[in-house]
Amino acid sequence: MSRIDKQTILLIEDNPGDARLIREMLNEITSFNYNLMIAESLKDGIEQIRSTNLILILLDLNLPDSTGKDTFDSVMKQAGNTPVVLVSGLFNVELSISLIQDGAQDYIVKPDLSSTLLSRTIKFAIERKKLLTELKAKSLEMEQLNSYFVNREIRMVELKHEINQLLVKGGEEKRYSI
Repeated sequence: MSRIDKQTILLIEDNPGDARLIREMLNEITSFNYNLMIAESLKDGIEQIRSTNLILILLDLNLPDSTGKDTFDSVMKQAGNTPVVLVSGLFNVELSISLIQDGAQDYIVKPDLSSTLLSRTIKFAIERKKLLTELKAKSLEMEQLNSYFVNREIRMVELKHEINQLLVKGGEEKRYSI
C-alpha cells in the first residue's frame, strides 16, 4: 500500500489497555497514514461507521452492550464494503470460521497480536475486500448478460414458432425446427 492521505481505521474495543496496545502497534506501521478512531461500545461503533468513511474496522466481539456473533452481525449490517477484522481475546475455531464465512476478513487472537501481524492483516483485509467487491460486481454483470442472452434465445424460439404458424396458414411446410 503506498503512502497516501490519512485514512480512518475504527477500533471497536472496550478494554483501554487493549486499545492502547493496538494504537501503539499501529503507530509502528509506516507503510500508510491513518487516523485511528476508538469506540468503546457497539452503539458508539455503529455511530462511527455511519458517520465516517472508513478503510477498516477492527472489532472486539465482547463489548459492554453486545457479545459474540450478535456484535459481528450488527457491525456487518452497517459496514457495507468496509472490511472487518475480528480481534478477540478468545480463540474459538468454530466461531472464527463461521464469522469468516459470514464476511469477516480475518480473525486475530489478541495474545498473538504483533505490529507485523496487524500490518499484514490490515493490508490483506483491505485488498481482499476490494477484490471481493470487484468479483461481486463482475458476477452481477455476468448474471445480467446471461439473462439477456437467455431471454434473446427464448424470443428467437417464439419467433420461429410464429413464422412456422404463418407458413402453415399460408399453405407451406414448416421451415424452422424448434
